[in-house]
Parts: sequence; C-alpha cells; structure tokens
Amino acid sequence: MLTIFFPFTSKTTTAVSLPGFVCLAGLSMVAFMTWAQKSETCNARPIQFKENIRPPDAWEATWEAAWPEASDALQVWRSEQFDDLTSMWCGWNLHASALMEMTHELELPPSAAYLAWWSTCADASRQSNQPFDLELAVSLLKKWQENPRPIAAMKQAYASSHSLQELNTWASLMRTGMRLMENLELPHIHVVRSGETVFGIARHFQVPPKCLARRNRVWDNIQPGDALIIPNVH
Repeated sequence: MLTIFFPFTSKTTTAVSLPGFVCLAGLSMVAFMTWAQKSETCNARPIQFKENIRPPDAWEATWEAAWPEASDALQVWRSEQFDDLTSMWCGWNLHASALMEMTHELELPPSAAYLAWWSTCADASRQSNQPFDLELAVSLLKKWQENPRPIAAMKQAYASSHSLQELNTWASLMRTGMRLMENLELPHIHVVRSGETVFGIARHFQVPPKCLARRNRVWDNIQPGDALIIPNVH
C-alpha cells in the first residue's frame, strides 16, 4: 500500500494512506458540490413575528392617539414589500447602536432613535437618494431632549425628511415600519471587514454564495463597511 508523507513541520510528518486520502478528497468534493448546488435554489424562509413583541413606549402611544389610521397601516406592508423593509433594516443596523446609545443617554424612548433615523435615511420616504445624515439625527435627538414632545418631534422629523408624502401618510409609514423592524424576525446583517469576500462570508454563515450575491446584488465588488443581508434560505 502506498503511503504519502506531508511534512507539516521540520520535525514531524503525518502519514496518510493513498486510498484513505482519495476517499477523504472525494467526500470533501461531494460535500462542496452539495453546498454549491444549493445556490441554484434561493428560497427564502417566510418572515415571522418574534415571540416577544415589545409594547409601545410613551411616544408611540401618543402617536397612535394622534394618527389612529396608522393602526391599520400594517396592511400597507404586504409580503411582497418586505424586501423594501429588509433594505431599510439593513440601513438601520449600520447606525442602530450609536443612535440607541445616544437616545438612552438623553433619556429619550427607543422610538425617538427610530424617528431620528427615519427622518434622514434614504429609504424613509423611498422618494430620495440622500444618504443617512448622522449629524442631523443627533441634532434632532438633542432638540427633543430639550423639548420632549412626541407630536412636535414627529412634525420636526417629517420636515427634516423633505418627503413628498403628506404628514399623515409619512407618520403612518414611519410608525408601522418601526414596529415591523422591531418585531419581525428579519435577516442578520453583516458589515464587511477588510479582506472578506462574498464566498468567504457565505461559507461562514452557511448560505449558498449565489444566494448571498443575488440578495445583495453584489459579487466581487464588496468593500469594507458594506452591509450585507444574510438570506434565510432553506
């Protein structure tokens, strides 16, 4: 029986029989091909609500009284629109920690952080291409600390958004979008680090590379700091 020696160091060697080596290589190739073939079927799992849903905070309760039609606005977010919501979730995750931390320091409710982000992000009205403006969001939070009135805050955020929508529509979408982002089991967001590739990220999260690439419309053009949606495939 032939034996192949692989020197891993100058002092030790590891012996592997040729039949065993061929067998291991074959099994590895089968496993790789099985994983790669899954990339042809990128069926996303249905988005579900979390088991523990956070009750509305004080600001949200005030908004609900002022804009009761928003209680029915969940119907606006049909299942085919969850892609829009997931993209917004992707943008929110890039700034959530900083905004939530500042909101806590300023003794404002969590909904204030969402409102500040919603007023400045590109997808807030889905009618503009402006990038998220952290400086503007921070200035709004500080303004609301000095004058913590939820109705006035909603109107100030709406004015900052430069949305073409009516205030009632904008406020309803903001409220329902915020509640859905908080209470739906949305996909994990991965922020790309230096040296990472789509293939490596896909292997780490055990998802087919093509599914990851298609979901984010990327392949080999990712950059450090990019936010990638990790698809929940089955």
